[in-house]
Amino acid sequence: MEGPALVFVTTTVADWAPALASSKAASDVARQLEETAQYFGVAIMGYVIMPTHIHALLGFSDITKLSQFVQSFKSLTARRIRQLDLGKSGTLWMRRFDDVIVYSEEQFRTKLNYIHNNPVKEGLCASSTDWSYSSARDWLLNKPGLIEIAKSWDWMK
Repeated sequence: MEGPALVFVTTTVADWAPALASSKAASDVARQLEETAQYFGVAIMGYVIMPTHIHALLGFSDITKLSQFVQSFKSLTARRIRQLDLGKSGTLWMRRFDDVIVYSEEQFRTKLNYIHNNPVKEGLCASSTDWSYSSARDWLLNKPGLIEIAKSWDWMK
């Protein structure tokens, strides 16, 4: 596949360890996600940083950059939070990541709701807008969060 695409991406901490549970680790991941997106010209349309994984809706003007983007993000994030206890493996992220191309507005809304409700489902907060490490406040309350998100489809041009 070539050209623009919106992708739902999930990447998980090695051994499902809660390495992103601290506010410092979650903030570092958010900062790196935003910096990597800026470098690659990727639009972040939605995200959530959970203690063991992240989900993001990413708009690529050139989908062929997806693997390079994720590899760069994971490498830079691991360096950024190296001081954390990363468990037996000594690595932050699992090697693989999951990605699903989003083909419709309905699918986009479904994935965005899934992202925003993930912390509630996991019992980390009562309302999706209570979770600091997601785009829920941006979308639902129109209040800026940790990462600047794109609410338009201008990145497709």
